[in-house]
Amino acid sequence: MVDFKKIDLMIDYIEEGTIPEGKSFNEFAIDFYLETKTLTLSKYLRLKDRSSKLPKIMNTKKAGEVLFETEKNDEMKSFLSRKGFKTLPELNYTAVMLLRKVDLFANWQKLVFFFEGGRTIQEINSSLKKELLPMEVEKLERFIKEELRLNDQELNWFLGKMEKVEKDKALYRAIRKLTK
Repeated sequence: MVDFKKIDLMIDYIEEGTIPEGKSFNEFAIDFYLETKTLTLSKYLRLKDRSSKLPKIMNTKKAGEVLFETEKNDEMKSFLSRKGFKTLPELNYTAVMLLRKVDLFANWQKLVFFFEGGRTIQEINSSLKKELLPMEVEKLERFIKEELRLNDQELNWFLGKMEKVEKDKALYRAIRKLTK
């Protein structure tokens, strides 16, 4: 049975960026994952009007899942051992922002890059994105051109502007304000 009071208390800790006294972050994340495993957490958070920290909460659940699954996976433990981690590294609220709904290996690969230092979370996430195949690029370009009724020259102009907007947060916010 789902203990909603316990889940709400755990969410409070996550929103504050703390963990219960006497627990490590990894233990807390695994407990949170196991408590919320049968629950559609994003829907629950929206119903309770607690979606302001949704990514942090969802990523903490994902961290618990990654840690829980790794404890049972000798191949992942071996990978981490080869990378210099004799035990599972202690995660934190910053590190969990790397986790995505991908396979266990890809998540640990990102975490290892993070713990080795020298790169930001954004750099790590960008560096591990899969390149699109030429057929995928063509299909996406065709879709965009059809939906926005653009020719090749207009598409290239549009994509250039989109790239600039993505890189400039102030410009992005200004455009969002104008389009609302």
